[in-house]
Amino acid sequence: MPRGIGAQESSCSERGSVGFGLKLEVETLSHPPEWWCGLNFSDSNCRAAGFQADWIGQGCECRKLSKGSSAFIFLVRTSRFMANVDRAYNHIRNELAQVGLLADGVYLDAVELCISHEKSGCGGERGYVFEYVGHYAKRGYRPGVIYLPRDLPYISHKPGHTLMDTIRHEYAHAWYYIDPSFFRQEWFVHTFGAPYSNASPDPYRSWRKELKRDPDYQKGKARRKTDNARLNYYYNHLLQNFITDYATTNASEDFAETFMFFLKYRRSLERFANRPAVYHKLRMVERAVAVAARRAKQFTDRSYRRRTA
Repeated sequence: MPRGIGAQESSCSERGSVGFGLKLEVETLSHPPEWWCGLNFSDSNCRAAGFQADWIGQGCECRKLSKGSSAFIFLVRTSRFMANVDRAYNHIRNELAQVGLLADGVYLDAVELCISHEKSGCGGERGYVFEYVGHYAKRGYRPGVIYLPRDLPYISHKPGHTLMDTIRHEYAHAWYYIDPSFFRQEWFVHTFGAPYSNASPDPYRSWRKELKRDPDYQKGKARRKTDNARLNYYYNHLLQNFITDYATTNASEDFAETFMFFLKYRRSLERFANRPAVYHKLRMVERAVAVAARRAKQFTDRSYRRRTA
């Protein structure tokens, strides 16, 4: 599969080329659904919807696609989704190029983004990167690739969270896969409280123990008369130390969430100065990115161009 956006590798070799410069690998089923069998992707209705492709499946008779059919609706939604992913992916690649982590053939340029066969989790916008695929290799997964679920919505379920944020977050994990030795250096444990490979929430547990021993916090908590008020008080303290609640999961997720915010707000990090611990992490990530960018200078060709599959 070429670099860029694609669909997850399937067991068959049949491929259809989908619009917007993307490549969609269509899995050939032994008994495809009736509406899928023989779809004529060059149908005028599809062209009117901006979805152009050639169906190269075998053994099916072509039939026209009615505008109100489930197949037509599926194709329109898929085309919109893939177009949004394509725009978001290339936007993030441009951001990475600006901070020096990516150029044509350089460093994070090796990271691919694919649409997987799987549905999203309960959040509706989950992405993932495998460090070790294990038995998932039989299903076409590869390590170091950013995967987005096939039903990822283009309207976020979480207020303020975007498709670009998901890709930024997953690029952080893909970065570790590309250059794990960089993350084994002292800066990472110093910043995030545990090695990247430590999957336990040890930094969060340590912070929570210190918080319980803080007399000022206990006095403030005692002044809150309702459970909701005490919860909000606790959550405000949490966000002084972790950039999001998901960052409390473990050190690697803390880094990925912090990297996501760094990339998004890299020109205005001072907005986080009222959260000193978070601000320190952002500045440490900024410093790590600068060091990694200097490491990449061994490559002479640092030109950047927009890429699609």
